[in-house]
Parts: sequence; structure tokens; C-alpha cells
Amino acid sequence: MSSFRHRTQQRWAATGLAARVWWTASASVAMAAIIALGAITLTDGSAHATATAKLDPASSMPAMGSGATPGGSSMSPTASSAAVCPNVKNTTVMSNGMVMAPVPSGPPTSAQQSAANQLVTNVTSSLTKYSSLSAATAAGYVPATNPKGYTVHYANWQTAKSGDVLDPTNPTFLVYANTQQGPKLLGAMFLGPAPCVPGPDIGGSLTQWHAHDNLCLSSTHQVVGQTDSSGTCTTGTHNVDTYFMLHVWVEPSLAQTHQFQADLTRSELAPIITGQA
Repeated sequence: MSSFRHRTQQRWAATGLAARVWWTASASVAMAAIIALGAITLTDGSAHATATAKLDPASSMPAMGSGATPGGSSMSPTASSAAVCPNVKNTTVMSNGMVMAPVPSGPPTSAQQSAANQLVTNVTSSLTKYSSLSAATAAGYVPATNPKGYTVHYANWQTAKSGDVLDPTNPTFLVYANTQQGPKLLGAMFLGPAPCVPGPDIGGSLTQWHAHDNLCLSSTHQVVGQTDSSGTCTTGTHNVDTYFMLHVWVEPSLAQTHQFQADLTRSELAPIITGQA
């Protein structure tokens, strides 16, 4: 992982001083945009097809070509160009507004599968200290979405400002479910190095980064709705300067069947919420 961190830090450095200065100066706006994105990452699945990815028996990662696209969305694409991040070519836009960054075609190589497995292993090990929500809040994580919601994203804003990419020991977001037995850790969410810059596809087609193209923000950068069929915000302003994200799920049932999946439906989360998973 040390060599991987070195490569990602080189990529961040390559964005240039001006880009890094701009990113830091616009931190308050960027952080609000991140909150908006996290707020709808785990969506109501009433209109979604439930996805169940098959497992490669040689690894803990989902096998390609089964159910939902690992690292992707369980929904079908409806467009080939996004209303956000036009600098990222060959994105795929899903019907729920998720913008899927391009990934290498075909199944992951053995090296990519191994790298993806190692990322999950490292994140899972790192997150054991946050199995209790109180431990996360004591470490500086604060609610970034409605704390009474079905699921809640908790953010560490200092980590977000540091620009670390895929650092398993220091995730920007932790995701908890409000279950009948209390908050339960589901996993972590990582950000790309800068707005409209996907992170590295270390797992090839497994680790697909995503953004959202249909969010409307208020003047205080809070989510107030989604764009209509014409791409217009009837309330608020369309958020077009967004971050790409990647989830790593550590909750056992999600890790086995939906690892890296961008959108999880209520039906997929229901067994966790009710304590049946």
C-alpha cells in the first residue's frame, strides 16, 4: 500500500499548485457539495432492480458480469454524457443521476483483483476502531447527512481538506445504518483528488468511481432537490462542480455481495436495518 499511496500522491501533485490552491480556497463550497452527494448515495430502492453480485470463489470480490456491475450502479444507463464534469470523457449516466467514470473494459486482471482485495482488507482492518459510532464522533466525524435518516454519512472535514486519496487508515466518510439495534457501521466513502477528477481504478473495472449530475443546492450549499426532466432546478442551483466517490463496504453481507457498489437500495439494506443480516 505504501507504493500505491506514493503513486496517488504523485497524481495529486501533478494537478498543479494552482489547482491545489483553488481547491483549498473553495473548501467550504466543496465540502457542502460533498454533503449533497453523500445524502443521496444510498437511495430509496422502490424503482430500482435489486442486484445480487455473484462471488468469485477465489476472492472476496464480486465476479464480473453478474447482477449489478461491481463498483457501479444497479440501474441501467440512460445517457452517455453527463451534465457535470465534461472534462471526464466516456462517462456513463445512470437513470438515477449517477455519473459512472470510465473503467478498463473486461474482467479485472489478477493484479487488479489482488489490489482490490487488499484495499478491502486494509479498510476493514482500519475501520474496526469505528464499529461504535461514539468512537467515530470522538475521532472528529460529524453527521454530513440527516442523522435520523435510514443511513447516515459522517464526515471528517480535516481529512477531506488533506487531499488524501484511498488512504485506508484515514477515510473521509464513514457510513452507518440506523438499525433497530442502533447505529451499525456499513463502510467508508473515499473522494477523488479534486473536483471532477476520478480516483485511480486500482481494481480495474471493480473500482469504478461515481459522481451525481442532478442535485440542486441552496445558497448555503444544502440539497434542496433534484433537477427536472429538462435538467433545470426549480429550487436552488444545479451543482456542477462535484467530486467523484468510491465506497468500500465492510459490513459482511454488503462486502460479500455488493462490494464497491455505488447505490444500495432500501430492499438491499432492509436485512441490515432489521437485524436479519
